[in-house]
Amino acid sequence: MTPYTRTWRLLRLTVGPVVGVLLRPRVRGREHLPASGPLLLVSNHQSFWDIPVLGYAQPRIIRFMAKSELFRNRAFGAFLASGGAFPVRRGEADRDALRTVHETMEAGGIVAIFIQGHRQSELEGAKSGAGRCAVVEGVPVVAVAIRGTRGWRPGKRATVVFGEARIYERGDRRAGEAYRATAEELMAEIRRLYELAA
Repeated sequence: MTPYTRTWRLLRLTVGPVVGVLLRPRVRGREHLPASGPLLLVSNHQSFWDIPVLGYAQPRIIRFMAKSELFRNRAFGAFLASGGAFPVRRGEADRDALRTVHETMEAGGIVAIFIQGHRQSELEGAKSGAGRCAVVEGVPVVAVAIRGTRGWRPGKRATVVFGEARIYERGDRRAGEAYRATAEELMAEIRRLYELAA
């Protein structure tokens, strides 16, 4: 049991049915997700709905990397933290966030990273931070494409597609080059999965 188990159980009982009824998510590739052990989920980000949909689409507890601005409101920040979310300062190498990722991997948990760093409709602008986490941690990484949450309206369905788990290595490349290249590889895989979600 993790410190976030109680919150996740509550959310699955309350928010889960709401997500199921409103967005009626179609989930593909769930069989690619390891049932246990460390895992990085790297996804596109089009809407606030992406967070509950991703939680709904798989059975494990996810720690979401979230922009630090969301934690400025103490009450809302405390709620996010109770579910395992942690802040990241965008635009810089946030050592605290990277440490949290590492500690979560060591504990056999899951961290979800939105590769573009913010919500946007285009599948462009991969941030190298996601590549860094993938390369440095050396754990299974699953690319995720979420489609149908942007501009959601009643009757519209969301689709979540999980890619196959793989491990990314630095090889003989310079660190920065490896991080950027890995982020671009992940973004390309998300684009491919996004087409499958159509």
